[in-house]
Amino acid sequence: MQGLPTTPLTPAPPNLILAHPSTPWKVVRSMLGFVFLVLIIVQVSFVTIFGGILDSDFDGALGPSNPFLTLIGTACLIPCVVGFASLRRPRLTHVIRGAESIEGRTFNMLAPHTAIQSTQPIHVDHHLVRDSAPLEMPPGKHLWWLFFGGVFVSTVCMLPLLVFGLNLFTGLLFALIAIPAFVIGFSTPVFAWWSTLNAYFGLPTTRRLAEWMLIAGMVSAAPAVVINSFLSPIVLSGLGFETLDPMSLGYGMILFLSAPIGEELCKAAAILALARFIDSPRRGFQIGFTVGLGFALLENSMYVLTAFFAGESSAIVFPFISLLRGIGSIPAHGLWTGISGYAIGSYLCTRYKPPALPGYQNASERTVPITNQWMLVGASGEIMKQSATEFSGPIRVPRWLCSSKEEAFPLPKQPIYGIALAMLFHSFWNGSSWLISVIFADANVFLFLFFVLGWTAFLIVGLWLITRKILPTALS
Repeated sequence: MQGLPTTPLTPAPPNLILAHPSTPWKVVRSMLGFVFLVLIIVQVSFVTIFGGILDSDFDGALGPSNPFLTLIGTACLIPCVVGFASLRRPRLTHVIRGAESIEGRTFNMLAPHTAIQSTQPIHVDHHLVRDSAPLEMPPGKHLWWLFFGGVFVSTVCMLPLLVFGLNLFTGLLFALIAIPAFVIGFSTPVFAWWSTLNAYFGLPTTRRLAEWMLIAGMVSAAPAVVINSFLSPIVLSGLGFETLDPMSLGYGMILFLSAPIGEELCKAAAILALARFIDSPRRGFQIGFTVGLGFALLENSMYVLTAFFAGESSAIVFPFISLLRGIGSIPAHGLWTGISGYAIGSYLCTRYKPPALPGYQNASERTVPITNQWMLVGASGEIMKQSATEFSGPIRVPRWLCSSKEEAFPLPKQPIYGIALAMLFHSFWNGSSWLISVIFADANVFLFLFFVLGWTAFLIVGLWLITRKILPTALS
């Protein structure tokens, strides 16, 4: 064997199509693991590090510093970053192809310790290709059924704690239901909106790229937390504003100024980090929407987690927060960042478009990369989907979600205007909700709930109407 030549690696041919087993729930499991990892990075490491540097007593004012907190946060951050890098290392597939040939050999060396032996002479080629598995999500209706059913069952299991108070039975039941309720409450609506986006946008997307979009949104929450929890309160406190009282103007300014500006800028930066994948305004909107969902996934986990600290009232607080954010705040984050992504995509496509010279014709670019040629194979070997036919037909979005092109709203094509519009929508959502709660804070509890819930319903309906008008432009 030592005298045999080794077959070298060669580039994969353009017509190579890889088959992948159908695993629609794999991306859900993968992203759940990442959200807990990023949650530790943001809420434990970042908060502790910057708290130790800027505001160790967390009172919203600058100082005192505590190096010990910073060291603890750094010690927690290092293994998390190492684990993150390890889990997101590039994935390669070693493809070996053999074909009968009279000029071939029955024994082919691929590497010093790897060989292929055959009964007939064959010619062997082998290639290293990037993981090209397509994004495959569970059907949206399955995820919505899981969300609403999970919230309902969890609420029923929490009711004994509300009715009978804390005892051995109610405490044990609450402990058993808390973890699955938390996971279902904060994650399934994000994945349901993600599945809907993937189904209707008609863009070839690999699972790895889609995961990077969602992870970029999660990571963008880290600087946003620093801005909202430390920098803005310190600046406002220095200007004489109270920031700890939810009814104070300083607290409201964090909601309707700091959060919209800081969060939308952080999410826009995450879109720019993926700029090399943006080949059209529609792709920009898709990446922006997914980045917004990733941000909402991490933010939602923090909000839903607070519901379990409400004690006996968890049976009321948990379904209220889960449903409100599932059908309101989560798609709102996606839409706002999608507007920014559309503007960034329009700008990039204009900026990098090759100039047209008189008498010359620009070469047409390949619209579907080689790595996007794939097929999905079921458990029994049947072909379920393939790239050759998946995106060949027209995009069909239901009328309840997308209006006609004649009724569509135009979207900004300059990043500064797109991001500004996203900030404006975000500011109105946060600011108006805070203002309603301040105005009716001293009113009767039923009157307070009537106006707060009524205004929330108005915002959700308005979000749906705006989404219907925006989607035709984003999909065009």
